[in-house]
Amino acid sequence: MNAPAPITQQRIFRFWTPLMATWLMMAVEGPFLAAVIARMPDPKYNLAAYGVAFAFAILVEAPVIMMMSASTALVDGRESFVKLRNFTYSLNVLITVFMVVTLFTPFFPWLTQRVIGLDPTVTDLTHTALVILLPWPAAIGYRRFYQGILIRHGLTRLVAVGTVIRIATMASTAGLLFQFGHFPGAVVGAGALTAGVCAEAIASRLMAHGTVTRLRCRAVANTGSVDDQAVTTAATGDSDRTALTYLGITRFYLPLALTSTISLAAHPVVTFFMGKAPYSLESLAVLPVINSLVFIFRTAGLSYQEVAITLLADGRENFRPARRFAVGLALAASLGLAAI
Repeated sequence: MNAPAPITQQRIFRFWTPLMATWLMMAVEGPFLAAVIARMPDPKYNLAAYGVAFAFAILVEAPVIMMMSASTALVDGRESFVKLRNFTYSLNVLITVFMVVTLFTPFFPWLTQRVIGLDPTVTDLTHTALVILLPWPAAIGYRRFYQGILIRHGLTRLVAVGTVIRIATMASTAGLLFQFGHFPGAVVGAGALTAGVCAEAIASRLMAHGTVTRLRCRAVANTGSVDDQAVTTAATGDSDRTALTYLGITRFYLPLALTSTISLAAHPVVTFFMGKAPYSLESLAVLPVINSLVFIFRTAGLSYQEVAITLLADGRENFRPARRFAVGLALAASLGLAAI
């Protein structure tokens, strides 16, 4: 969606609200699952294992987490859709292979027991949880690619609908496993996360079907502005061409992937030091609870990223209102966390 100028704070708010609701619903996952695991047998071991498994899975998914931003910025026709889709699928395969190699080689026990220093019980639970989470990173990349397409075409409400499906699937899966299964808490948490994300990925693809059909019907974006072409040109690195190349996509996406990877690497780094610190088991158990709380207040900024990309697609005339809204979000989130 190309927002006309001038744009008001109210219009930005209406465009941003469904995305904020999406991230806020995702932020509820952590506290909900932590609460479920805490009410199951051996909560200390299982919360610790769930926290370690989640930290590792977050690091693996980091290279694809910015795919929403990439598709929001770049997909404007059939060729860009096909090439970015192929790029997404290739990246999904790579991170899944990396996760498989890590889990099913001697590297995993060396990492968890000798490097991090986890309790053997926590190590076993973490391994089982990560095996269940194997589809999770690729499902994240898949659904964020299609969500970016929805956002570019102004269909942010459908993104929120997909997240409702994810939360409902996650909660029902956790409830069923809690009530009728005899599984460890870490397994319940991992199973619920995987089921929810896979359901959202399928829903996102189905909801984007109409938009994707229209994209496939045009070889090049005919309705895009000069600045839309500038975004694509920035990805290709060629001022005389507007068609995306795989090299251009890589050049455009690599800084985004590095940014998310470096940012999310904090989770396993903190986990490593927790494993070496006094009262490591207790600390690892409480860490996912703290992270879940803080994440709730991070959602305001995380949800605004694609909004800013969309607003600035027409040039810098929307820069001031977009910046003013961002400053307001930053202050509100900081004050909210400070109040807690």
